[in-house]
Amino acid sequence: MRLDLLLRLGPLTLVPFVFSWLSGTSLRSLGLVLTHPLRDLLVAIPAGVAGFAIAAAFNVYLSRRSGRWFVPTTPDLLIQSGYYLVLNAPIEEWFFRGFLQGSLARWWNAPLLALLVATATFGAYHFLDRWGWRPVAGASAAGLGLGLIYLWQPSPASLLAPVLVHAAITCGFLSLGPYVVWRLRASG
Repeated sequence: MRLDLLLRLGPLTLVPFVFSWLSGTSLRSLGLVLTHPLRDLLVAIPAGVAGFAIAAAFNVYLSRRSGRWFVPTTPDLLIQSGYYLVLNAPIEEWFFRGFLQGSLARWWNAPLLALLVATATFGAYHFLDRWGWRPVAGASAAGLGLGLIYLWQPSPASLLAPVLVHAAITCGFLSLGPYVVWRLRASG
């Protein structure tokens, strides 16, 4: 995780701040706003539950194909899930939705094109972890859903709903999802 923070999440955090400072763009216009939290939660809860379930099922599919199962231990589970909720999801959403998708939509006045570019970039970014094409395709599909959640918000768009759904999807794919599936299989 330390290497991930230094090489990936650090730059993803700094680039929007530097952009904001150099361009005079407000952080509010990059999604750092909490204007409709109840609406965000009403969107994030069902979308997060669905995303978690789909991601866990996708993990099972990939694990069966490869014959390799990764199930975190209980301490790892807590650390990983906290990391995804507190650092990974907020920082990735801040960069890919708030900064990249939001800025491109404003510059090009083409929100759907910005959505597609941000989604493709988000998917390609996951190749940095040396993921194969199937997990990257799954990350891209998740990125498209997250981008749509961000796009369809009332103005000013907030990162709260995409962050919560992103964290749920990541936990479903990499931490709590595999753990729950393993526990269900062990008990049944």
